[in-house]
Amino acid sequence: MTTFGLTTWGINRVGWAFGYNNYYNPYVTPSTVVVDNSVYDYSQPIIMAPGESTLSSDPLNAPPADVPEASLTTFDQARNDFYAGDYTAALKATDQALKESPNDAVMHEFRALTLFALGQYQESAATLYAVLSVGPGWDWTTMIGLYPQVDIYTEQLRKLEQFVTDNPDDNAGLLVLSYQYITAGHDQAAATELERLVALTPTDPVAIQLLLSVEPNAKIPDPPKELLPPQPTAKITKDQLKGSWSADRDGRGFAMDLKEDGTFAWTYSQGDQSQEVTGVWDVDDKGILAMEMNDDGVMLAQVLFKAGKLNFYMIGDTEGTPPLEFTKG
Repeated sequence: MTTFGLTTWGINRVGWAFGYNNYYNPYVTPSTVVVDNSVYDYSQPIIMAPGESTLSSDPLNAPPADVPEASLTTFDQARNDFYAGDYTAALKATDQALKESPNDAVMHEFRALTLFALGQYQESAATLYAVLSVGPGWDWTTMIGLYPQVDIYTEQLRKLEQFVTDNPDDNAGLLVLSYQYITAGHDQAAATELERLVALTPTDPVAIQLLLSVEPNAKIPDPPKELLPPQPTAKITKDQLKGSWSADRDGRGFAMDLKEDGTFAWTYSQGDQSQEVTGVWDVDDKGILAMEMNDDGVMLAQVLFKAGKLNFYMIGDTEGTPPLEFTKG
């Protein structure tokens, strides 16, 4: 693995997927998404089902195998409505599909696009933030394929650009516009808008991550300081780490299985929801554990033994999050 020189951006993004960090969506408003008397709460992260990934060469047409057939049928109808320009119907159908598949990141991203098409930028930003917290968004080919003509998308983009011009300090408009520029491959235009967004929200990790993804040398006005974890007093070996570990924190459960063949499985659960991450792992002579996900994201953590437990600190943490205290067996 070539994992030990990764940036904080990559690590922090993966931290959401592992359930390590606390989650905050700054774009959530008192309005909620109501689907047949149930509510999707975007103040909570999207917890993907075991084996599900936000990454796919064809995310709209290659859903995870465990998505209910009824949900896929309703989502197909949503896409047909969108293609026909009936965005209100598309939004309604998407909300119905999400009732059966509430943690499907592709459906949420489509929902954000529908809200963009409707000019509802605040709700679009709240949805996008949840999606971008667990992984990167679509590419241009995927998104523009939802429209019958490029001109229709262009007209919607121009309306958003005018909104941002008229409301230069509107965080939601800036986030949605930056996302659109990144998706279309206009990195420099995205960097300009993201610099403004980061200046307005200097501690928002998603805004910072997006800016650094298009402008790696961008200057962050007041970058959060990485809190360095304690260092191990003795070398930690792979043999010491192999095996099954479990931890609990704030009502959340974590299971880490570091297998002898160099693969791992990490399960994060909260309530009746769970998320599994798999991939390969290694540890260096300084006790830095690297877990490389199957979609190429990487979690780096400083690990050390203390009082019979394995303390696990995510590298790049700027929030002072207490370590996960794993117990073996």
